[in-house]
Amino acid sequence: MLRIFTAGLLGAALLAACNKPSPFGADLLDDQLADYAFTDTLTVNYTVIREDSILTSDRSFTADYFLCGQLNDPSFGVSRSDIYSLLQLDDLNPGFKATDVLDSIELILRYDAPGIYGDTSQPVNLRVYRLSDQLRWDEDYYSNESLAAAEELGSLDFLPRPTTQINNPFDTAADATKYTYIKVPLSQAFGQMLMGMDSLKLSNDTLFWDELNGLKISVSSPSQPGVMLAFDLNNSLSRIRLHYTRDTNHLKFDYFFAANKFMQFQHEYNGAPAGQQINQLNPDYLYLQGMGGLKLKVEVPYADRFEDIAVNKAELVFSVANPNNDPGTLLPADQLVSTESRGDTTFILTSDVLFSLGITLSGGFAAFGGTPEIEILNNTAVNRYRLTATQRFQDMVDDTSGDVKNRTFYINVYPQRASAMRTILHGPGSTSYPAKLELKYTRIK
Repeated sequence: MLRIFTAGLLGAALLAACNKPSPFGADLLDDQLADYAFTDTLTVNYTVIREDSILTSDRSFTADYFLCGQLNDPSFGVSRSDIYSLLQLDDLNPGFKATDVLDSIELILRYDAPGIYGDTSQPVNLRVYRLSDQLRWDEDYYSNESLAAAEELGSLDFLPRPTTQINNPFDTAADATKYTYIKVPLSQAFGQMLMGMDSLKLSNDTLFWDELNGLKISVSSPSQPGVMLAFDLNNSLSRIRLHYTRDTNHLKFDYFFAANKFMQFQHEYNGAPAGQQINQLNPDYLYLQGMGGLKLKVEVPYADRFEDIAVNKAELVFSVANPNNDPGTLLPADQLVSTESRGDTTFILTSDVLFSLGITLSGGFAAFGGTPEIEILNNTAVNRYRLTATQRFQDMVDDTSGDVKNRTFYINVYPQRASAMRTILHGPGSTSYPAKLELKYTRIK
């Protein structure tokens, strides 16, 4: 395969590096004051690759939201996310009687607006299914897994309004807090099945789960670019509510989303520009995508040829591109991070990211970067990402194993599991805004 370098070999970069005296980074040198050098012509190889499967099970009720929808992206193809979930009875032994009469049953889903991506001005269709395969409460599920669904329980065509607050469905008081949610009517047959379930199965969670199997929620969008909705299933507003009458009394019973739930991600890149760049070394454009989409493999093959240097600052610089007359309705991902492999299938945040997040992992990304910001270059506004790689590059310099894997890391959309966002970047061969690694370093001998 032809290798395209960003600009020459590392040795040539060292000869061309600019030197000037400065105390920059002197605190790293144990009071030794030396010159520092700068270069942005390192050999860096970039490859767009598919993301591995991601753990999407939420057995601890901690997920902020669950993605559900369909994106019809002119640059990335079709992306989908479906939700699979068990239900939890509000109370065991609900005490249904044979004479109880079902009035209605409805699904209520609370939006989580920060997780929504795409065009909410076009109508979508939501469908709910009962699973024919068993969703296990005690197993972990990954983004590439699915369960068979047979019986459709309900559907709704609607226009998403994720920021429009409406009345509390459970509190009619004038001063009640309003929420953003949707209601989906479910079939009478499903409600009657729930009310007619054997009392023993209604008195034990695992027996109830074994009988019901679980639900699948799917949202389709025929328009371009479509939309990926986000529902907070761990919020108490999200539930299935059953309305029934006993004698002359109107009663209700609730089922919540609990025990286990997960998302299945699907990406169809055939014929899309992004698909044509997968596994190509140093393509013209670099495509990154959340969910189970695309990430960027970054290899600095000659980093170990540096000797006796302290890395003052290493920073990856990417410029947002808009090829193929992309309509621009899908905004660039608002956060990128760097990861590195630990073993064959495990990836962790790099030390540069962890330093920014801090010990409590709540410090944010300001010290790392990875957020698109406008820079003025030659009187032109350019949307750019800058990602700190100082410690990661120092580790590569210090590595003596000869293993190129130790000089490789990855760029991901963050949070990968909970973001449907994507971004397109100029590749290293761009004549205007090439992807590059900027390096400031100090010789210590």
